Amino acid sequence: MTKWSIITGAGTGIGRALALELVAQGWRVLAVGRREALLQELAEQTSGAVKALAADVADPSTGARIEQALGEGSLELLVHNAAVLEPSGPLEAISREAFREHVAINLEAPLFLTQALLPRLVPESRVLHISSGAAHRNLPGWGPYCTSKAALYQLYRCLREELAPRRVHVGSARPGVVDTPMQEHIRGLSEERFPDVNMFRQLKAEGQLTSSEDAARFLSWLLLKTDPEYFTEREYDIREPELRPLWSPESGG
Repeated sequence: MTKWSIITGAGTGIGRALALELVAQGWRVLAVGRREALLQELAEQTSGAVKALAADVADPSTGARIEQALGEGSLELLVHNAAVLEPSGPLEAISREAFREHVAINLEAPLFLTQALLPRLVPESRVLHISSGAAHRNLPGWGPYCTSKAALYQLYRCLREELAPRRVHVGSARPGVVDTPMQEHIRGLSEERFPDVNMFRQLKAEGQLTSSEDAARFLSWLLLKTDPEYFTEREYDIREPELRPLWSPESGG
């Protein structure tokens, strides 16, 4: 029986890099995302080890489509990586519709996809929430993003306790400020919409962004190399110095 991992938001950035990392370690990956061409390119690059599924995680029908795509295989890893930044700007100017669309992707989708796929998650399987430092600090101009990521952090904590008796282990990780298309979008924001934008521009100019490949190595280590108690204990940050020797090939991890 095929052992499957699922990664949402797998067409670019962290999701794509993690898919390649898991394939290198012998996993089949169901790559879920909205841009079919990028997903098919990934599938071709991996000679079919990645199966592409073009879908919007906020669509209520996506859970059933994912389950159908799994066939008879077992589901052992579920990574909630898909997220959006927009709408950005002052909260006073954000529309109700835009906020609801944001929450549907960043918060509702991880909850309801986990719910839909729970019957397929085998004992000792793992669910990983891709978090952000924005979950734990306020950034003017990023109100919806900070709010949805903070709620995703609490969702991890609640699901961790509720699913533990079923031996489904839920974790959370912060991959850092990663050099992805989302970061490119952030650097293009105006100071009026995002007052801290120059900080992110400076990180890019100084070569301080984490690569997608390093983020994928960190997440792969957490998913595959840690025991369940460690995996679920707390939210892990790639920037923690004591963790680097455990996952970085430069440190022998």
